[in-house]
Amino acid sequence: MQGCGGEPGLEALAELHLHTTVSDGRMTPEGAVRLARSLGLAALAVTDHDSFRGSVLASRISKLLGGPVIVFGSEVRTEYGDVLVYCRDPVERAPRLLEALREWAGENNCILVAAHPYHPVRSSIGPRVSRLLEYFDAIEVWNSRGLPWFNLPALLLARRRGVPGTSGSDAHVEQEVATSPVALPEPPRRAGDVVDWIAKGIVEPRPGLPRLRALPHVLAWALERRLGGGTL
Repeated sequence: MQGCGGEPGLEALAELHLHTTVSDGRMTPEGAVRLARSLGLAALAVTDHDSFRGSVLASRISKLLGGPVIVFGSEVRTEYGDVLVYCRDPVERAPRLLEALREWAGENNCILVAAHPYHPVRSSIGPRVSRLLEYFDAIEVWNSRGLPWFNLPALLLARRRGVPGTSGSDAHVEQEVATSPVALPEPPRRAGDVVDWIAKGIVEPRPGLPRLRALPHVLAWALERRLGGGTL
């Protein structure tokens, strides 16, 4: 098996924020898994909007291919803004009210992460995140799909309040994947390992900048979706 963070001496990295054709991404779940393998990622969280179907499909493919570990995920749009949900096992659609989502997460062995909380012109929680921290297990302190300085308030909040931090590319096209992975303490054996490490604050965010070569693909995909009647 090539890559997947399992070889001795190789760092175990995970992409924690990625969208597929199940929502608004260009990659199919299978394509995302194959790309993650080619990049040597140890784990991949598929986080389609308001759906876990992409991660379930990716998990099936990953088992056939022999990796990487797939974290069951979704980016849920709550009344306050987007929330990343990471689960140890396959689950059904999650509730979209934050208080109900918090209760549901506890019942289903899932954790909640505030997605790109300070990025404007996106469905972000914004400054309210500082008073809503009780609902979250971690904060996405670096999201590379936007101007880098929008991440700084999240970084400062996490450090000041002692909240675990994650990073992710928020990839919608192939060229964005693994721009901002997290480093894992060791290669995971199952989704639950990654979920536990996030909650315990023992994953290391790896801030990265958007790749210039990705920009034409991002713009082309955005145009294709608009012309096709979809929304970003």
